[in-house]
Amino acid sequence: MPKIILNLAIVLIPFFQPVFAQNEQQEDTLKVNQLKEVTIIGTSPYKIVGSGAWISFAKLQKLNQPDINKVIQTIPGINVRDEEGFGLRPNIGLRGTPVNRSAKITLMEDGILMAPAPYSDPSAYYFPTFARMEQLEVLKGSSQVKHGPYTIGGAINLISTSIPDSFKGFAQLSYGSFGTNQQRIWVGDSQKNFDYLFEVNRLASQGFKELPSGANTGFDRRDFMGKLRWHSDANSRINQSLTLKFLTMSEEGNETYLGLTYADFMNNPNRRYAATQKDLLDMNHEHISLTHSIQPTHQLSITSSAYAAKTFRDWARVNSVGGVNVATILTDPTTYAAAYSIMTGNSNGNLNFQSAARTFQVLGLQSNMTYDFETGDLRHQIQAGIRFHQDEADRYATQSTYAMTNATMVLTSAGVKGNAENQIRQAKSFAGYVQYELVWNKLTLSPGMRYENVELAFDNFGTSDNARMGTALKSATNHLDIFLPGLGMSYVLKDNMRVFGGVHRGFSPPGMPSIGVNVNQAKSETAINYELGYRVSRKHLKMQVIGFLNNYQNILGSDNVSGGGAGTGDMFNAGNAKIQGIEFSFEQNLWRSSPKWRLPLSISYTYNDAKFMQTFVNAGGDWGTGKISKGESIPFITPQLLSLSLGLESDKMNVTVISRYVGNTRIKTGNPAEIVPSASAKYTDVNTIGEYWVVDLSGNYTFSKSITFFSTINNMLNNAYIVANLPQGFRPGMPFSANIGVKINL
Repeated sequence: MPKIILNLAIVLIPFFQPVFAQNEQQEDTLKVNQLKEVTIIGTSPYKIVGSGAWISFAKLQKLNQPDINKVIQTIPGINVRDEEGFGLRPNIGLRGTPVNRSAKITLMEDGILMAPAPYSDPSAYYFPTFARMEQLEVLKGSSQVKHGPYTIGGAINLISTSIPDSFKGFAQLSYGSFGTNQQRIWVGDSQKNFDYLFEVNRLASQGFKELPSGANTGFDRRDFMGKLRWHSDANSRINQSLTLKFLTMSEEGNETYLGLTYADFMNNPNRRYAATQKDLLDMNHEHISLTHSIQPTHQLSITSSAYAAKTFRDWARVNSVGGVNVATILTDPTTYAAAYSIMTGNSNGNLNFQSAARTFQVLGLQSNMTYDFETGDLRHQIQAGIRFHQDEADRYATQSTYAMTNATMVLTSAGVKGNAENQIRQAKSFAGYVQYELVWNKLTLSPGMRYENVELAFDNFGTSDNARMGTALKSATNHLDIFLPGLGMSYVLKDNMRVFGGVHRGFSPPGMPSIGVNVNQAKSETAINYELGYRVSRKHLKMQVIGFLNNYQNILGSDNVSGGGAGTGDMFNAGNAKIQGIEFSFEQNLWRSSPKWRLPLSISYTYNDAKFMQTFVNAGGDWGTGKISKGESIPFITPQLLSLSLGLESDKMNVTVISRYVGNTRIKTGNPAEIVPSASAKYTDVNTIGEYWVVDLSGNYTFSKSITFFSTINNMLNNAYIVANLPQGFRPGMPFSANIGVKINL
């Protein structure tokens, strides 16, 4: 951490010198609201030129969900693949982008990139604790040229707890099924020139999956966040603020990569094999940022941030049993009966166990400017920004040997560090954008341009050089420059109705340079993206319908274990593809006859049609191995998604029921007929995960000004359903669970 702070100081000193110098020459007297948190949409998603969504603090308080998956699925255009049932590592895609590890969308917290290494190793194994967020923003369409590097699907910005305007404190305590418990406490204040906020969070559970030994299959995650803000006097010539934010997170999770065969799932969907008893995720994350906000004139505002982060994660897990890869065993437990018997703990034998330690480091500097002015009947806004960013992923994987003896794993041979993977991935980038908005009468035009300059470096030391002496070093570099234009339009039909549309060029970096002899260097993934929409925004009614089309060139696949591959990390191109669809959202208060009661109804629907547009031979990973023909569906993109929400609210209480439908999801190319898991279907023939419904309930009762009691029930009908076949085997959604808690406002 001291090294991070030192690096921050080095980049900050020259950066802020011209800003403060400008302050000395400014003659305007200006009162300005001090910066709280960086938003990309604000509170008016229905007024932006492109498409977007905003989930408010009030809605999050109604839902009481620490699981982001359950909240974000209420937004159209978002595809989610659950993994462990608690939303700790969400797999999110936007408008048909791949969901695996949320690697193809731009993820931010308070306007700053939050993925551990978004350029060099984008798989987001770290995801912030959602329980400490007070708002959530999603941006899609042409406006997202401001937010890279991933500009095809969209951007998600999580907004953390803001510093209160006066002294306030808050505590939230809850307990429920599977020993799941949460403790959240924060306190903050704003004074004359100095403001602060300190927050602690703990979310833990014993887990709902079941090992033969009855051991804990849950997790324990802990956060501490602090914000310190200095701001000038309200009557200063130029008001400005400087905010220091620091965050630490630690998690220990007894989570596994290994799922179940279909027969075992049907017998007990929450079962875990004995071979996973040592599987463990150990994670630590540190973040620090310094954000400066200044408004030199009424028209001009500038926000600049320097940031640094370090993330360590080690996911230790069973790799093979009896000399057979665990994923292979699941394909045919009869053929591999001996290995399967060891895996379940019914026989004795040897297992290979892999510890995948990775250290990620990020350092960056960014500045964003907004300038508003008028000329006659025309209103103008210019937004511009730059970002210098570098990240690194240091990857050590170590394979050891265990013996299964009477259903208990015993270490027999500790592996040498790096004997399964030993490499460093690095990236440096410079990005800049400019976006101009012109408002004339009812028409708004918004052209923009983004530029990305990226340098990628890959050093593979080999599995025999654990000391990294360079005796077997293989290195490669790659450099790319790309311009990403966009144009958005909006026209007001009436005061509360408008049409909008846009077109922009999207981009995803190509990953690490290839060092494989028979592996072609992947090209950057690009797409021409179109959208056309209509929205209504009234007091009791909000409605939006959008059609979108993404034409891909050089669509990228990857070979990761979490995506069903061998784990080389190689990226590869699959040529052209087309993803098109419809997004629909509807919100209305059905009970307007009484000022004391409300009956809010919300509907969110997404239709996706995702197809490969040329024939190619796939190298493995995301889409399997072998020939894939033009016109085949792209796996893991759910064609139909539906969310229905109905509430009953008054000033003292609220109850909300949310029902989510996830349609059939292709998981494999090939046979055009959908084959879902069944007792008669071979594991290797299954190409579709079947549809499912889940119904959740949440409620709050305000006992007094300071005390609110709440409760949530997830999966009210206790449906047993498969959420995925990844990383390895069929995985269950969370069964029926309930919790109760209290919120205390000081």
